[in-house]
Amino acid sequence: MLTPRRKFIQTVAVAGASLPLHLRSAEPATAPPSSPQLRNQFFEAFFDPATGKLHAWRKGGTVLLAHAVARAVTATGERSAAEPGYRRAVTVAKHADALGSGEQLVARCVDGKQQLDLEIRVTLYDVRPILVVETIARNPSATEQLTVRSLEPLRATAEDNGALVWPGATKVLTNGLLYSNPGRVLDFPANDPIKSWWNVALFTGEHREGLVVGYLENKSSLGQISIAPPKPPSSIDPGALSLVVESTYQREFMIKPGASVSSDRLAFVVAPNPFAALEAYAQAISDLQQPRLNPPVNGWCSWFSFYGQITEDEVVRQSEFVAKHLLPFGCDTIQLDDGFYRAFGDWDGNERFPHGMKWLAQTIRSLGLTPGIWLAPYVIAETTDVFRQHPDWLLHNPDGTLKQIGSPQAKPRLYALDISHPGAAEWLRQLFHTAAHDWGYDMFKIDFVEWSLLAAERYHNPGATKAGLYRRGFEIMRAAIGPQRHLLDCGPGNTTVGLLDSMRIELDQPPLNWKQYFLTSASSAPAAAKRYYFHRRSWINDADHIGLAYSTIPQAQAVATIIALSGGNTIAGDRLTDLDPIRLEILKKAFPSSGEAARPIDLFERDRPEIFALPLKRKFGEWLVLGLFNGDEKAPSEKKIALARLGLDPAKTYVAFDFWNQRFHGELRESFTARVEPASVLLLSIHERRGIPQFLSTDRHIAQGALGLETVAWDATASTIRGLSLGAPGTDHNVFIYLPDKHPWRQRDPFFFYDFPGYTLHVPEPQILRVHVRFDKSGRVAWEVNVAKFFGG
Repeated sequence: MLTPRRKFIQTVAVAGASLPLHLRSAEPATAPPSSPQLRNQFFEAFFDPATGKLHAWRKGGTVLLAHAVARAVTATGERSAAEPGYRRAVTVAKHADALGSGEQLVARCVDGKQQLDLEIRVTLYDVRPILVVETIARNPSATEQLTVRSLEPLRATAEDNGALVWPGATKVLTNGLLYSNPGRVLDFPANDPIKSWWNVALFTGEHREGLVVGYLENKSSLGQISIAPPKPPSSIDPGALSLVVESTYQREFMIKPGASVSSDRLAFVVAPNPFAALEAYAQAISDLQQPRLNPPVNGWCSWFSFYGQITEDEVVRQSEFVAKHLLPFGCDTIQLDDGFYRAFGDWDGNERFPHGMKWLAQTIRSLGLTPGIWLAPYVIAETTDVFRQHPDWLLHNPDGTLKQIGSPQAKPRLYALDISHPGAAEWLRQLFHTAAHDWGYDMFKIDFVEWSLLAAERYHNPGATKAGLYRRGFEIMRAAIGPQRHLLDCGPGNTTVGLLDSMRIELDQPPLNWKQYFLTSASSAPAAAKRYYFHRRSWINDADHIGLAYSTIPQAQAVATIIALSGGNTIAGDRLTDLDPIRLEILKKAFPSSGEAARPIDLFERDRPEIFALPLKRKFGEWLVLGLFNGDEKAPSEKKIALARLGLDPAKTYVAFDFWNQRFHGELRESFTARVEPASVLLLSIHERRGIPQFLSTDRHIAQGALGLETVAWDATASTIRGLSLGAPGTDHNVFIYLPDKHPWRQRDPFFFYDFPGYTLHVPEPQILRVHVRFDKSGRVAWEVNVAKFFGG
């Protein structure tokens, strides 16, 4: 049962109706205040100056937050805005920012001990169904620094009679700190608190409202959220949960006298269903931080084929292969990975790269390709000039000694660049300026950050935070390389939104076999599902490389499909010169990235989702690409799919085409059952049946028409379907047309294939007409089929 606001607020102190409010004390209320301090069409909010606690309701009066407090963890203990020694005042004013216009409540909590002031800000927007909270911690001392290890902008736990109220939650979607942990889909409630980095989603049903609690920015902090059923059970509501939101810094983070630090802004996002809530949350991040994203990377990377033993000759050899065989299909980048440099901190070529990094970039570019490079900019070896000449640029332990990172047995020993030192920051800028403008690289992959820059307990500037300094590093990189070059982050991308282009989202688990893509919670397919909503809103997702050499043919088709359906970076990882023709043809069908991410329909049913739906719309039509995967390597899977779950009208009839088997799958009504063989994918394009000859699929690309087709239209007067196909000269592919009437081939017919300039017609099945398009000289081929003439009536 949901507790209404009027009943609940009887336990809250009266603050009066007029604004601004400045109350030193209040008595328990026997009736609710005449109005909340803050309200819009979605939420109401009330900060009680007498208790220092925040309350919020849904429109209509049901409780969302009760008795929530702000708290800081300092070197000397915990401080809460609810402590009796705080003097509290509340004001409300009009507010506008990138999320829209509305009102903001500001509760200023002044510490009578003059040790730590807190300011709680709550913002509601006129037309956006989110509630935003931020807490500011300020050091009021004129002389003493203040150590703050974390700041809790919201803490609603049973010990304070506090709660987040969201009844009926049965699943929780979490997130991880870095790419290596894309989160989990967990049953709820659980015995122990569920912890998540950045954001958490609560699921009560596929067609019921969804709630996301998540950070909109992390410019100062690394944000963690903990959620659990209260112990003992809450007296507020059976749906009450304990919620702790913690903005973490580092152990020795210090606020200078008179300075402050933000928790960063946190949002409660409510939407009609859980998918809409996730997407609205990520869109709010985008609207607030306004990232300008370069296109996805389409290329080849050296890592999974050569690891640290890559050579200059091998890079050139693979580049030449890409230029000849894959560039026509959109693969245009060569990204050199780990193994080319002299030492960490000395980034020019080693003995395996005798011509140096500039020569290699020029050679790659001469082939019509874009050069990319991997860098671990914060790792410094003891053999480098940086270490020998500038030890003050490196991370130090709290006792003042140099902080060694990585394995203690590493030879040479490794240390970390501390860019809070101005000299180290300038060295970082020069490195990226040189790599971009002198050497000529246009794509940068940033790695090895968790155990270098982010491993600090203190920085040269004790007022710098981990998140703030990591973001500062990306600001330096972006300014050095310019806006048009691609930055791929293998770090906490939530801290670098607006600066990075793409983010690695899963754990690389070499070799590139079935485990890498489907068998663990952190494999590519589960990661693409659990982080799909960030794609093209916060960054471009990178679900890792396409590796086909270790896969069976059905597995290879599934691998290419899941990376293509992720919509993000599409990067080949095999030694391409050794890849067989069948797998090479599969690889071609994933290039280039469509840029559009599929929605994981069964996201909240399992930790490793297997049903991905990608709605596509072009000027010539709309259709759905559906990927049904089976991760099990031994048993087939039967999947029953209701059309409504795919966003399709169950009252209509649809037609489907099987991409990898190139055959008509059949007509679909209301729901259908599909068998998926072990370790494979069934990839369908689904179109509404229109009762006329209509476009159904192409075999050029996994998106089946989103690329390689400019127009297609049916002319009823002329009984003709016409299209304009696109492709690189010297290539060819097929377009498949659905025929509402069966036209079986008969031996007495005068033809089996019908040739025209640039294309050939064929009927492989009674209701499928295949147009084989050949781009002999041109990249554009117009084709048409007069159905009445072709079939003689």
